Amino acid sequence: MFLLILHIILVYFIFSRTQWLRLDGISKGLVPFILLLKVIGGYFIARYYLATYKGGDMLGYLADANQFYILFTQNPVYFLKMLVGLDVPAESMREFYSHLTSWFTSGYSNQYNDARSVIRFHALIRLFSNGNDWIHLLWSNVFCLMGMIALIKFIAHQRIQSSTFYQFALLLLFIPNVFIWSSAIMKEPLLIFAMGMTLRYFQLWNDERNFINFFKFLIFVFCFLLVKSFWLLAFLPGILIWTLFPQMKKSVVMITLSYAVSLIIVLLVGEVVLSFNLPDLLFGQQRNMWRFVVYMNSGSLIHPLSFAPNPMSFLLHIPEAFCYGMFQPWPWQLAKWFYFPLSLENFIFPAMVALSIYKFKIIGNRISPEMVIALIAGMVIVIISAFTTPVIGSLIRYRMPGLLLMVLTALAFLYSRNVMPFPKIK
Repeated sequence: MFLLILHIILVYFIFSRTQWLRLDGISKGLVPFILLLKVIGGYFIARYYLATYKGGDMLGYLADANQFYILFTQNPVYFLKMLVGLDVPAESMREFYSHLTSWFTSGYSNQYNDARSVIRFHALIRLFSNGNDWIHLLWSNVFCLMGMIALIKFIAHQRIQSSTFYQFALLLLFIPNVFIWSSAIMKEPLLIFAMGMTLRYFQLWNDERNFINFFKFLIFVFCFLLVKSFWLLAFLPGILIWTLFPQMKKSVVMITLSYAVSLIIVLLVGEVVLSFNLPDLLFGQQRNMWRFVVYMNSGSLIHPLSFAPNPMSFLLHIPEAFCYGMFQPWPWQLAKWFYFPLSLENFIFPAMVALSIYKFKIIGNRISPEMVIALIAGMVIVIISAFTTPVIGSLIRYRMPGLLLMVLTALAFLYSRNVMPFPKIK
C-alpha cells in the first residue's frame, strides 16, 4: 500500500507540474477523477476477464512482466537486451522462454507482435511496483489519458474556445467500447497514447518547424510503430500532404484527394509487387482469422465480409465494409443483456453527423486539416477492421480507435462556432 501511495504522489506531481494532463478551462479535479474511475473500472474488467476467460490478455501481460522481473534479478544484462530487442543466446534463455505466456504470437499472423511492447512497458513498471496490479492499472491509464488529452489538443488546436467541448471530449473515454479496452491492462491504452502524442507533436512541428519539435515527433512515431504500426499508415497521406502544404485552405478537398491518390498508388503497386497487394493481404488476413477463431471455438463468430482479393471487388465493398464495421453488434447479436450499450454506441457517430450537417448548413465553418485527417483515418481503421475481422468481439475492439477519432471529430465540429484564424508558420 505504501508503494501505491508513492506512485499516486508521483502521478499528482505529473498532474500539477506538466501540461500533458491539463486542458485549459477544465477543473483541476476532473482529469484525476476520470483517472480514478478508469482505474477502478479497469480493476473490475480484469476481475470479469479472470472469471470468464481465466485472465485473458491482462493476466498474460502481467505474468510475462513478472518473468522479466525475475530475469532482471538473475541477469540484468539479458533483461536490458530483451527490453530493447537485442539478440540473446537462445540456449541460456530456454527456461525464461518456457514461462512466457503472451510473448509469442497466436499463430495466425507472423507479421507483427505488438503484445511484446505491452509486456516491455509493464516489465519496466514491474521494477518499481513490487507486483502490485493497482500500480500497473494506474500507469496504464495515466498514459491513456495523456494520449487522449493530446488528441483533444490536436483536434481543438487554436480553433475551439469552449471548455464545454473539452469536458465532453474527455467523457468520450466512457463510450462503452472505449472504456472497456482503454481502462484495463491491454494494448489500447498505449495505442491511444502513441496515436495522440504522434498527431499532437506532428502538429506542433508543423506549426513551428525546428529540430526539437521534429525530434519529439520522431520519438512518438517510434512509439506508434511499437504498438500498432499498421494503424500509423492510416494517417500518412494526411500527414504528408499537410507537410507539403502547411497553410492549405481547402483542407477537405486536398486531404481527401491525398487519400484517394494514395489508395490508387497502393493498388497499382500491388498489381506489380504481389507482396504489397492490399486486397490480397486483407483477404488472407480475414481467412487466417476465420480459421483461427473456428479452431478456438469463438462464441461471437459472424459471416465475414464477402469480397474477392482483387482491386475492383475491394473498392466496390468499401461502403459495405464501413457499415459492417460501424453497426455491429446489432441488439439481437448480443450474448448478454449488459452488452446492450455496445450496440447503442453504434449510433453515436451517425447522430452527431446529422447534427453536424445541420450545423454546416447554418454556419458553414471551414473544416480544419486536423478534423479531416482524424475523420478519414478513423474511417480507414473501421473499414480495414471490417475487411479482416469476422468476430464481433474482436471487431468492436479493433475499430475502437477509429470510432474514437470519428466521434471526437464530429464533436469538435459541433463546437467549432468560435473559430480563431489558422496559426501562421513561424
